[in-house]
Amino acid sequence: MRTDLREQKRDIIAETMDLTIEQSEIFWTIYREYETELNIISSEKLELVKDYSENYYNLTNEIANQLADKKHELDTERVNLIWKYYNKFKSELNPIDAAMFYQVESQLLMLIDVQVAGEIPIIKKLKK
Repeated sequence: MRTDLREQKRDIIAETMDLTIEQSEIFWTIYREYETELNIISSEKLELVKDYSENYYNLTNEIANQLADKKHELDTERVNLIWKYYNKFKSELNPIDAAMFYQVESQLLMLIDVQVAGEIPIIKKLKK
C-alpha cells in the first residue's frame, strides 16, 4: 500500500495543483529538486527503521534515546524542507499555489507515515 501511494503521489499532486502549462514547468522543476532532498531524508529514515529493528529485542535506554533523537532530527529536517520549498514556490509561482503544495505534500507524507508506522512494532519496556 505504501508503494502504491508513493507511486500515485505525483499524479495526486498534479491533479490537485491544476497548474497552467507555464506554471507546471516551473512547479515540476522545483518539485524535482525538492524530491531529491526529500529522498535523502527518507533514506535516513529507512536506516533508522533498520537500526530500530536490529535493536528491537535488545533495546537499552541509551539506544532508545539515540533512536528518538534521530527521529526528531529527521522529522524537523523534513518540516524545514517543506517550508523551504513552500517559500521557493511562493517566490516562483504565488502564495496560493505554494500553500497548496504545502498542504497536499504534508497530507500525503502524513499518510505515508501512518502506513510505515503500522508496520513498526511498539517499543517494549525493559524487563526488570
